[in-house]
Amino acid sequence: MPEAPNHCAATPERILEAVDHLNQCQAGGARFAVLTAEDAAGLHLAVKSFVEAPPAGCRVVRVPAPTDSEHAFLQAILAQLGFEPFESTADDLQRLLQVVLSQAGARGAGTVIVVEDAQDFGPRVLEAIRELARNATPVVPPPLVVLTGHGGLNRVLDSRGMASIAAWTTARFDLETGRPPAALPAATPPVSLVVSLNGAVVQEVAVDRPRLLVGRSTYCDVHLPGRFVSRQHALIVRNGDGDWIVDLKSTNGTIVNSQVASQRRLDDGDVVAIGNYRIAYRNPAAAAGRPAPSRDPLGETVVMRSLQGLHAPREPIPLRGDSSSAA
Repeated sequence: MPEAPNHCAATPERILEAVDHLNQCQAGGARFAVLTAEDAAGLHLAVKSFVEAPPAGCRVVRVPAPTDSEHAFLQAILAQLGFEPFESTADDLQRLLQVVLSQAGARGAGTVIVVEDAQDFGPRVLEAIRELARNATPVVPPPLVVLTGHGGLNRVLDSRGMASIAAWTTARFDLETGRPPAALPAATPPVSLVVSLNGAVVQEVAVDRPRLLVGRSTYCDVHLPGRFVSRQHALIVRNGDGDWIVDLKSTNGTIVNSQVASQRRLDDGDVVAIGNYRIAYRNPAAAAGRPAPSRDPLGETVVMRSLQGLHAPREPIPLRGDSSSAA
């Protein structure tokens, strides 16, 4: 009985090219590197060659077993970074991992997280990976997430659910062809809010959902810890006219381009001041000079419905020394 045909095995030269691709991504400060192949053995060898000779001072974490659990995924990473398993929520683990990565960056040590068979991970885990990349903006050098898998991984990364990181996942290498997939769409820069404090960028948040809550409470989508920031300070709302910022009757107000605003449509480059924070709106498709919207397009009913659609988790226990008391 004839044997079933095998996929084209990767040559030693191609494996070396793949390792070089990963090294270049790591050295260039990329957030993602994607490696695909139908030849699982060749893919495994390329990853093995890469992780056995990492750059000096770089830590490598491997997540080889696909899971649907965000908690299990984050705990597996932290365990390899020296943290014993403990009872905690996935949100707590995400915050702890961010602190660990930030501290490593402050020491000049890079971190590489290799996610093998990435196309088989559940949507919650992919969301956790996406949040990890978003929150890594102020970390220098940023952690590199290496996603490996078969050709189906490209379909996952090109799906609508991963659109917010499309611009970060273009560094792809196919082990059999030695080049990126021919069908890759042109990447569209994601719409984002770049948050800075005292001139230093502290976070970048993708505007990829109908509404984002901005405030001092830790359950806010854009968390701004500060005494001059209200718990629920402002709301970012998306509608047919674009992205809007709405002040939620905050104590100290919301300022857009040096003008107090109760609600205002955002244009690319607008700067929102909330307390001591500055939030730059990045969206090349929303250039200034667009036709003026109808007067007061976001009435109180629209805002109230948006707030009702937000699910506020339990209020976390304040950190020791947090004496903030603003409304």
